Amino acid sequence: MERAELLRRMWGRVELCRRLAMTTTDPHTADALIEMANEGEADIRRLMAEPDHHPPMASPPAR
Repeated sequence: MERAELLRRMWGRVELCRRLAMTTTDPHTADALIEMANEGEADIRRLMAEPDHHPPMASPPAR
């Protein structure tokens, strides 16, 4: 998956969490969804701060 597509999907999930938080009547669920959105935005910021010249990984690293 290309970086642009990954970011687009991540932003979509953040937005979905925020919309669901606004529509739920359970305050605990709303808090959890907002926390998920905030964490997603932080992940996006970290990903965008990384240089874009990483070679694609063919497979996960060996353990």
